[in-house]
Amino acid sequence: MELNLLFNWKKLMAAGCCCLALLLVFTDSVAQERILSGKVLSSDDNATVPGVSVLVKGTSSGTVTDADGNFSIRVSEGAVLQFSYIGYAKKEVTVTAETQVTVMLDPDISMLDEVVVVGYGEQKRANLTAAVSTLDMSVKQNTPTTNASQALHGVPGLWVNQAGGKPGQDNASIRIRGLGTTNSSAPLVLVNGIEYDMNEINPNDIETITVLKDASAAIYGSRAANGVILVTLKSGKKESSEVTYSFSHGIQQTTFLPDVVWDPIQYMELRNQALINQGQAITYTQAQIDEYRAGMATDPMIYPNINWFDYLLKDGYLQQHNLRFSGGNEKTTYSLSLGYMDQDGVFLEANHANRYSLNLNVSSQVSEKLKVGANLVGNYRKYTEPSYGTSYYMNRFMRVLPIFTPYHPDGRYGSVVFATPGRNTIENPLMLLKEGSNVHAVQRVFTKIFADYQLPFNLMYSVNFGVDKTDGSARQFIPLISTFNPKTGVQNVYNNNPYSYNYNDNNMNYTFYQTLTWDKLFADKHSVTAMIGQSYQNYDDSYFSGKMEGYFDNTLTDLNAGATNPAATGAVTNEKIASYFGRVNYGFNEKYLLEAMFRIDGSSRFAPGNRWGFFPAVSAAWRMDQEAFLQDVSFISALKLRASWGQLGNLDRDAALHRYLNTVNLGQDYTFGNTVVPGAAVTTYNDPSITWETTTTYNAGVDFEGANGLIGVTLDVFKKRTEDILRGVAIPSQVGNLGAPQRNIGTVDNTGYELTLSHRRDINDFRYSVSASVAYVKNEIVDLNGEQVISGPRILKEGYPIDAYYIYHAEGIYQTDDEVAGSVKLSNNVKPGYLKYTNYDGDNTIDGDDRIVTGSSIPKYNYSFNINVGYKRFNLTTFFQGVQGINILPTANFMIPFNNGAGVTKEWATDSWTPENTGARLPILTTSTATENFVSSTFWLRDASYLRLKNIQLKYDFPEQWISKLSLRKLSVFANGENLITFTKFDQFDPEKSIKNDNLYEYPSLKTYSFGINATF
Repeated sequence: MELNLLFNWKKLMAAGCCCLALLLVFTDSVAQERILSGKVLSSDDNATVPGVSVLVKGTSSGTVTDADGNFSIRVSEGAVLQFSYIGYAKKEVTVTAETQVTVMLDPDISMLDEVVVVGYGEQKRANLTAAVSTLDMSVKQNTPTTNASQALHGVPGLWVNQAGGKPGQDNASIRIRGLGTTNSSAPLVLVNGIEYDMNEINPNDIETITVLKDASAAIYGSRAANGVILVTLKSGKKESSEVTYSFSHGIQQTTFLPDVVWDPIQYMELRNQALINQGQAITYTQAQIDEYRAGMATDPMIYPNINWFDYLLKDGYLQQHNLRFSGGNEKTTYSLSLGYMDQDGVFLEANHANRYSLNLNVSSQVSEKLKVGANLVGNYRKYTEPSYGTSYYMNRFMRVLPIFTPYHPDGRYGSVVFATPGRNTIENPLMLLKEGSNVHAVQRVFTKIFADYQLPFNLMYSVNFGVDKTDGSARQFIPLISTFNPKTGVQNVYNNNPYSYNYNDNNMNYTFYQTLTWDKLFADKHSVTAMIGQSYQNYDDSYFSGKMEGYFDNTLTDLNAGATNPAATGAVTNEKIASYFGRVNYGFNEKYLLEAMFRIDGSSRFAPGNRWGFFPAVSAAWRMDQEAFLQDVSFISALKLRASWGQLGNLDRDAALHRYLNTVNLGQDYTFGNTVVPGAAVTTYNDPSITWETTTTYNAGVDFEGANGLIGVTLDVFKKRTEDILRGVAIPSQVGNLGAPQRNIGTVDNTGYELTLSHRRDINDFRYSVSASVAYVKNEIVDLNGEQVISGPRILKEGYPIDAYYIYHAEGIYQTDDEVAGSVKLSNNVKPGYLKYTNYDGDNTIDGDDRIVTGSSIPKYNYSFNINVGYKRFNLTTFFQGVQGINILPTANFMIPFNNGAGVTKEWATDSWTPENTGARLPILTTSTATENFVSSTFWLRDASYLRLKNIQLKYDFPEQWISKLSLRKLSVFANGENLITFTKFDQFDPEKSIKNDNLYEYPSLKTYSFGINATF
């Protein structure tokens, strides 16, 4: 009994001591607790982050940040605070003696990308089974981007080529994973699920752009062979209302122009030397040259000394304003944005553009089961160009001579004091820029309404209707213009037949589609989502144009002011596509993923028996990071293997309709006796059996993310085979001398890989991120039924890329008469200093059979990389972009010396062959009439590869305490440089030019220096 009492007493004493110790610890802890206040900011833009969970680690004590990102919490020194918020990486902060802290949360890349737009729906990125690239347009914020296609530079798997910076027409061409056809290779673009031109949208109104590159595009069937681009417009957010305004202003200049000889005396002497080298009479006598040299000092109007590029070019400008109202509540969200762009090009006149844009996006949860919404996009743009057109003008711009006189003191346009062969009509480029008019206007409206209704059994019915209305117009007036000899005053009439031309097009396209979606989770492991749908598209296109001649002067320019030769033409077309589609997704425990889809399309473009096509696809993925054997590998945040197969179609809407019919054409007049009567005839044979081009695509990929986004890797390998390519097949002239029919003949392969790497890290107030991507594509024509198609310097031939070059092989430059005499020559005019070509067929004659297939019009590599750094409120971002393994063959004015009366570049004065300079880079100086040197050959084939500093931007975000008195929530200022530096072997023009345009007759590319502000109220 005593032992038990003693034992119990000891236990009580021990328990009491423990309680006392705990009480003392608790009392001491309470004594050290204090109020800690702070603010949570986003590290990418220093914006406050409301709603962040702040939790004392190991306890249930916590709070959340308020609307301004502020928080306060009772905590003791040494405790660890955990900060977490959707879209941001979790962060832990150890409490020190400070009473005020600022916490920077890093955007969680994998979480921000968690939901990805796919065909007719959305999916978690983690559960994607296909090759999909997504561009968050926030990374393009503040860049001087005038249309959405320009923003796609650097997206993995895309070749984006912006040929020139012409205001109002500076769209980029887009190719996804190579070229699969000899027809249009442009991808299908949908905006909020409806087909629409993304270049008719203000880029500032776009939230994301998703690119479907493999079998995932099969849900769009006959339009998907070239890839699919899905554009999602900005919408309002619940429980948030804000007004944002952005402004930018930039100065624009040309990136590259030919380095032309502008000294008049040197030009005349070089032209004479070129003719002497050819054994021909000189153009300018020594007396004329001496007269000109003396006259430059006394009468610069008659004897000008002008750099015409400097004379006709100036600094252009680009100005953009964007205003957006957005917000919402639990039931309704809205977004309304207005935009204005004003751009004046680098030429003195006739290259101005304006754009006015509107975007309205509204949705409302009308009831627990019904959600409705509407989108409205309005875009009006107007732009000018020289009266004869930009291409025509650039041809004349590249022919200007340093001896041209701009104008007389009385305002008349000048010509040239000395006649020059090939320049019988003096194209004064100042006159062609200023006189006449050529004004284009495009008004485009996109409207979409939709409704989602929740049915029983987890069924969701969605219905969508969209209308795309385009009204375009052009008004052109070609004036009566003349130039006058600056010395004699003799008139040279350039155009004595002024005319007016008007053009209008009106297109109304509407789309209707509906889907029924069912999803279910079984036993907490088996997830199934099924969707079926139907769509209908109708395209009504029409155009009308009129022309009138017989104008007495340049005062009245309307059509009805003309007096002679009225002409009018026009056409109306209609096309329909009906479709049925479906998709099933299965996932087991979010580890094993399977997707299958199909689409059935019917098109009015084909004969009734060939109108329908079936396009299936299947893909699968294994999320290895979800496996138990990887759960303890902390470095692996995500690891997924993917594979896909699918068949896609190519329906080229730019091609002529009804190619399965032998259509009758008017204008085929007949003569009966001595009378000509109107007639019609079949002029082209057509094949009624034509059907779809079909692309089969294979893809395998791996996605890896380590250390919670610290490192990211994505690798894809792919193959695309396009069969039954529609192309013209020549038939004998004896068959009615008919044009070639379209036949399904041809197979093309595109094989390659894409690799993307990323890394980011924060070190206290300093942060940085690095990312890079490279894509390789091998393009090859597999089958043309044994044919080869030659078009100028290019060829379609089995075993080679589409539009490879078919040209002579230049071995070098002849050095001696003996070398010339002992070899096979192109002609008897060849002499030392001329190019030497290889006689490949050994027949002792240099002719077309000696040409070889070489080079590529398609880049083998597209690559890009970003280097971004930040310190506190400063952010510096850089974006580099380039292509490798592509060639161009520039010819004509300023590429060939004195071509058709044009000038010459300085390299011919310093680097051309002479008897004293036998190691020269260029052949002997001649005019273009010495054709032996200027046939298409490997000597003139240029490497158009380049690496460009596409954009560099410095931004500063103002502290909230500075701007709150102005009722501002955010304010930032920035400075930009676009296309500032380009590394390339081709420096006569910008290498990012129209690849198949074998001259320099296009608007130059531009670099931009800009600055601006962003403000949020």
